[in-house]
Amino acid sequence: MTDSTPVTRNSTRSTRSKNSIAVTLLLLFVIALCIVYMFPFYIMIMNTLKTGKEVAMNSIALPTHLYLDNYMNAFKKMNLLVSFKNSFLITFSSVTIIVLFGAMAAYPVARLQNKWTNLVLIYFLLGFMVPIQTTIVPLFLVMQKLSLINSLPGMILIYSANCVFSFFMYQAFIRSVPKELEEAAFIDGYSLWGTFWKIVFPLLKPITVTIIIFETMWIWNDFMFAYLFLHSKNKTTLVLEIFKGVGEFANDWSLMLSIMVIVLIPVVVFYVFMQKHIIAGLTSGALKG
Repeated sequence: MTDSTPVTRNSTRSTRSKNSIAVTLLLLFVIALCIVYMFPFYIMIMNTLKTGKEVAMNSIALPTHLYLDNYMNAFKKMNLLVSFKNSFLITFSSVTIIVLFGAMAAYPVARLQNKWTNLVLIYFLLGFMVPIQTTIVPLFLVMQKLSLINSLPGMILIYSANCVFSFFMYQAFIRSVPKELEEAAFIDGYSLWGTFWKIVFPLLKPITVTIIIFETMWIWNDFMFAYLFLHSKNKTTLVLEIFKGVGEFANDWSLMLSIMVIVLIPVVVFYVFMQKHIIAGLTSGALKG
């Protein structure tokens, strides 16, 4: 017994040493990967603070002095404020519809387990499995027939179709809510409508926040639908303004990069403030699913 004790201690120390080396190597790898991913953002931000001549001479070096005229020129030459208003209106309205309709559709399907709700579930699942790229042409024809081309309500309608995604996300959470809470609410005199909004829906906050984050990021950054269905200058979104600037300011990279930074700022700020809810929502989903 006395002879085996030093061997066991040495083995434990050797294992800890190997684990420490592995953790250090992994940390160095992650740091190197972060540097690689952050380098394009460094180039973009640094070159917005330089004159065009400085950018042409050395795009990697730090600016000799802060040159903020690029941002002022971006607001003067681009329709950024109107585009921001359009992007905000489309995103806010679409996400609100996605959350409300997705939750209301998921509630009866999750609570009423019968062949009819199963058929509804299969119907939504089949629709969710169809790639959106295959429906572009018929979607355009339908929008044209409804006179919704080049209109903000038309864009809101298109994006709101993604409530199917929230429908599936909400189901597992609604099933995890004890039915006894709803029964108690009915005894206290709540209607079905009141029970859902005052008892069930507040308990769905983790997944609701997660859905809001993902849908906001997608709609705000979407280019395909905005490019296909919005044509007027006063109806463009911020992403379309970047596309427009690529052709208009192709030889002025400092101005072009300044436009990109301005467009990225709102969604980056939104993500920074909401990122903790992503982990909370997904973790809650893993525990309840």
